[in-house]
Amino acid sequence: MMRPGASLFLGPETPPHYRKAVLDRLSKENPALFPRPDDAQSFLRAIHLPASLRWSFLNNGKAATSAARRFLFQIEFGTPLTTAWDVPQDINPDSVVHNLQGPSGVLRALIALPDPIETLGRSLRLVTVRHPVARAVSAFEYLCRSHDLAHSWFAQDRLRLNAVTGFDWTTDPRTATGFLKFLDYIQWMQAEGGRTSVNSHWRPQIDTILPALYRPDIVGRVEDMATFCRQVARHLDQPLPDGFALPRTNSQTYADRQDWLSTAARARLRTIYAADFDWLNYAPEDSPA
Repeated sequence: MMRPGASLFLGPETPPHYRKAVLDRLSKENPALFPRPDDAQSFLRAIHLPASLRWSFLNNGKAATSAARRFLFQIEFGTPLTTAWDVPQDINPDSVVHNLQGPSGVLRALIALPDPIETLGRSLRLVTVRHPVARAVSAFEYLCRSHDLAHSWFAQDRLRLNAVTGFDWTTDPRTATGFLKFLDYIQWMQAEGGRTSVNSHWRPQIDTILPALYRPDIVGRVEDMATFCRQVARHLDQPLPDGFALPRTNSQTYADRQDWLSTAARARLRTIYAADFDWLNYAPEDSPA
């Protein structure tokens, strides 16, 4: 039996030539944010909506996006996400939640909708963020995990990190020395390629979210996801399910992570993520959680 009110995207996505016109216009209107149409494309691809169009979620890497999507699935469809799907090209153990916007039609990337910016303006705009120190620690662990698996995930960054900083993949993973080289690499990428060249898993969050354009209505914090869930449920006028508990998905454990945070590392973190600390009102001296 079909659940009351359930709706999926069963129609075709907008054709490529239409998307190109949207991207060209968005880049022309926002040259500082999108120097190239490809930059506008990455932004629109990171924003996903259900067929009801009542909310949108911007994917901000390493900020509880897997758990947030599971919550939003349950809020939207009134049932937990229980589908199992091993996605070989993704090292995220909960990768099914990041493939909801595919051919299934459960979600759709904003770029695939007609009039994307106008549609975005009518939705409840959601995003999750994380303390920059904790997020950088998590990102480094995730990068090291991709090497453990000899996976194609982050392979280009692993190669560049090796070449540019002398990062030794036989001795530097999960060490204070390796973490410092990782931060040096981020700074190098910012200087050489600009903000959009930095991988979104460790790019400053303000450079992914673009709050002046996306204008989030609710900014959930990883440190207090329960409040985020309550706020979203209240704004959508939909109570949380009985006994609801936000799952912990794609979370990493950290060995001696405090040892990674040397004086030099903290100085680099303050520089790299200065805009995040200011915008999100996090204290640079806080330890990761």
